[in-house]
Amino acid sequence: MEKISEMTILEYKYDSEEEREQHVKWMESQGFECSGQLRKSDDSLLDENRKYYFYGKFAKKF
Repeated sequence: MEKISEMTILEYKYDSEEEREQHVKWMESQGFECSGQLRKSDDSLLDENRKYYFYGKFAKKF
């Protein structure tokens, strides 16, 4: 057996866009790549009152 690659994926929920921006800069300085998605909701697509939060998804290949 031979491992070809390994990837770490981390996801974060933020209280504000400013907090997210600062964290994205820090994560990128650590070698992670940001997916670029700014907001996310865990509510159903059919829910008229979907609640969104600031979101970050980061990946790093080893």
